[in-house]
Amino acid sequence: MLTKNKVKQIRLLSLKKFRQKHGLFIVEGEKAVSEFYNAKWSFNALYSVEDKEDSRFITIGKSMMSKITLLSTPSPVLGIFKIQKMKKDPFTGFSLAIDSIKDPGNLGNIIRLCDWFGVEHLYCSKGSVDFFNPKTIQSSMGSLARVNCHFCDLDIFLEKYPNTIYGATLDGEDFNNISMISPGILVLGNESNGISSKIINLLTKQITIPSSSENNHIESINVSSAAAILLSKLNK
Repeated sequence: MLTKNKVKQIRLLSLKKFRQKHGLFIVEGEKAVSEFYNAKWSFNALYSVEDKEDSRFITIGKSMMSKITLLSTPSPVLGIFKIQKMKKDPFTGFSLAIDSIKDPGNLGNIIRLCDWFGVEHLYCSKGSVDFFNPKTIQSSMGSLARVNCHFCDLDIFLEKYPNTIYGATLDGEDFNNISMISPGILVLGNESNGISSKIINLLTKQITIPSSSENNHIESINVSSAAAILLSKLNK
């Protein structure tokens, strides 16, 4: 049985300032919780509506789970994990950077894509949506457990970045005609405004995804869709 105060403390983790204050975040769903658990992330508490052989899980009723969940339909498993320090990037592989991403669902999808394509380090400019936002965690489906995500002053970081900096713009060279070489980094822009002019000036190479339609009235594609298309180039 959880006290009213404990329930309140858990639900307040939906807010960034309380996640930062307590160094905790919520993960919901059996698969996502197991991803963080198996990746050796330290946890504060693990809750389940079913009895588990693992004694580290606390069994609670469905009604109590409905009080602490942040989902419209409660999952049978919820974990409260500790925010940990990400591993330092040795700059020997290919990384991804995003300039001012605001949508948590897009960020979660991109984290999952990094996991899929073997990109171990993701950089987001300050002011971007929080990596530990519940919607980001949910859409990443546990991939955050394996991808090192960093907040930084992106322009300062890129000024010192030692390898090739690729950037997705509307005026770049057809990505089909270039090879993105590792080590390097790919920069994607904000969902509405693209890459800021300050960051564009730091790019080594601008690339674009050409439309296949001659009568295309779409100005751009979703940032997570662009990430999927461009990161697939790494495996070719």
